Amino acid sequence: MNNLKKVGLTALGTALVSSSAFAGALDVTGTAGITYVGNSGASAANGDNKLEQKTTISFTGSADLDNGFTVSYYNNVSGSAMTAGNQHFDVDMGDMGKLRFAGAGVSGNGAVGAWDDKTPAANEESWDIKGGGGETGPVNQQTGNDSFIYTNSSAIDGVTIMLNYKPGETTYDSTTGGGIAFTGMEGLNVGAAMEDNNTTDGAVVENTVFYATYAMDAFTVGFQSNESDSQTANSDTEFEAWGVSYAVSEDISISYGSSTVEFESGASKSDQEADAIGVSWTNGSMSVTASRHGIDNVAGAAADDRDVTEVNLTFAF
Repeated sequence: MNNLKKVGLTALGTALVSSSAFAGALDVTGTAGITYVGNSGASAANGDNKLEQKTTISFTGSADLDNGFTVSYYNNVSGSAMTAGNQHFDVDMGDMGKLRFAGAGVSGNGAVGAWDDKTPAANEESWDIKGGGGETGPVNQQTGNDSFIYTNSSAIDGVTIMLNYKPGETTYDSTTGGGIAFTGMEGLNVGAAMEDNNTTDGAVVENTVFYATYAMDAFTVGFQSNESDSQTANSDTEFEAWGVSYAVSEDISISYGSSTVEFESGASKSDQEADAIGVSWTNGSMSVTASRHGIDNVAGAAADDRDVTEVNLTFAF
């Protein structure tokens, strides 16, 4: 029996030593909290006024290659069913940039999706209502699952380049996009991006976004202008937004924002107009964020006006 124990321990020790030569690091982090959403338009079709527990667990792994590159992996799961959310792995090539393959979620957003609304907000953007939502967003971006994202902010000082490519499938062609952002002047962040989105059942949507933000002392102001031009009749939209935030202290920020979505004239829709005031407070690993939204003509429906309140209590671990 003693000999068997020795053999088992020797085999285990050998396995540990052998695997350590190419083992990377795996970190687990997460958040847990409670969200309240009060939506004046709540119904069976667009959600309920309710409290809901929010739990997210994130897994991050990385390993260094002999050529100096770093490969990293990210995956998170959330909700009571621990449903998979964002998934991607990156190859960081140093000065040559970073290449990402995004399996699912917003990790696959190109510049158009990542920069769809850069106006400052302490909680949600003005148009982003919860409790069933149904609102029209700022741009008709690509479906990010199974796409490639390339970023480089080393080639030119103060300039970031982002390119995205999603291979075509049976019902649609490939989607390509790109954007460039400039942060070379203190406090200023300006960016523009374009994308041909082919992921909506073969109907091409040409997206363009432009944003500018400027931070001065505790204030940050921002402006956004987007367009979505669709091959589908009467489906074009124009989005404009502005916002301002103020850092009361290192832990407390407040914001105000406003946005408008204009629909193509043949769509027979009213302009969607929204505004919101937000606040955030952090205390160590705890954060409290809240926003109050007023949105008229949700998704262009003239009879659908709502007031929405969102409050989030979150603990990071």
